[in-house]
Amino acid sequence: MKIIGPCAGIGSRLRPFTLSKPKTFIQVAGKTVLEHILNKFSDTFDSDTELILIVGYKKRQISEFVKEKYKNTFKLTFIEQKPRGYNDDIPYFWGLGEAVYLAQQNFNQSEYVNKEEDKREGALIFLADMIPIDDYSYIMYRYFESNVDGIITVMEVPKENANSYGIVTVDEHSIIQQLIEKPETYISNLAIAGIYAFSNSATQALFKNIKKYLDKRTEDSKEIYLTESLQDLVDSGFKIAAVNLKKGILDFGRPSELLNGNKYLLQQESTKKEDFQKNNINIDKSFIRNPVYIGKNSKIINSVIGPYVSIGENSHIENSILENSVIEQEVILKNLISENSIIGNNVRVENISKDNLIIGDKTIY
Repeated sequence: MKIIGPCAGIGSRLRPFTLSKPKTFIQVAGKTVLEHILNKFSDTFDSDTELILIVGYKKRQISEFVKEKYKNTFKLTFIEQKPRGYNDDIPYFWGLGEAVYLAQQNFNQSEYVNKEEDKREGALIFLADMIPIDDYSYIMYRYFESNVDGIITVMEVPKENANSYGIVTVDEHSIIQQLIEKPETYISNLAIAGIYAFSNSATQALFKNIKKYLDKRTEDSKEIYLTESLQDLVDSGFKIAAVNLKKGILDFGRPSELLNGNKYLLQQESTKKEDFQKNNINIDKSFIRNPVYIGKNSKIINSVIGPYVSIGENSHIENSILENSVIEQEVILKNLISENSIIGNNVRVENISKDNLIIGDKTIY
């Protein structure tokens, strides 16, 4: 099985942080979102697994980082998604459908003697701003043990929010009947949760479906969604099951969701007192309310930190009170009282008492 990871998008909902880095490079609980995703994959997939990353915006940052961290963990392939155009020097792309289609050159068109082999040679697709809380071993178990051609993970969302997601309807056996991108009228509360697994046969059919939409596009066309091609897959007779994630998914695509994801990850693993010395963390006249993450070579002076605060490496925080916030690397904060805030890399903030701060990289505030 090959893993496809579309990572080309600009992450407009996470501006201003994504002006200087890809959306999957936001740091939470001591790691980038992409690290959390790939580390989770490495628990289930072996080093012979091909990881195909579709890159575009900030492509060099992604490829160099992944090569350094994961060259011995996966067989790495990088494919560039070319921009559709530019707005004020910021690229925009043809969407998730095209990103997935670009991986087709790495898949062999073969007929397999049985369904098990067909599934083994299939594709797993993930989104670069979502992390399932369930282990991938559970997802792959549902994929291989069910008599289907593929699975799509789903999660239940409030009825009033259903029009913000790709939504599916299912029959009594959880086989998908309809997939609609952001429906105007309510049809279901089962939202697509960003993990797809398909047999090789279904993957090849999906590529052909996407190509039909790519071939029909004009300069005025909207971006190419994946949902329409998935509906075509269902309509052509492929059995695709909806797998409701038992534990849910962490969505890092918006600031409020990023803070929720940070909170969950810190509950699983946080910085302990015994980590201070080995990581050169200096805590002076301060109170640390776990769970928190404090990066290497950071100094906390006369402050109250936590709960649910991530602080990146080489940061200096003094005379401050912080709660439920993400603070990235090489930050200087003095006389700051804040909660529910996200502060980027290389930021300096002084003499402020304000909640819900959103401060991008390399800012003096």
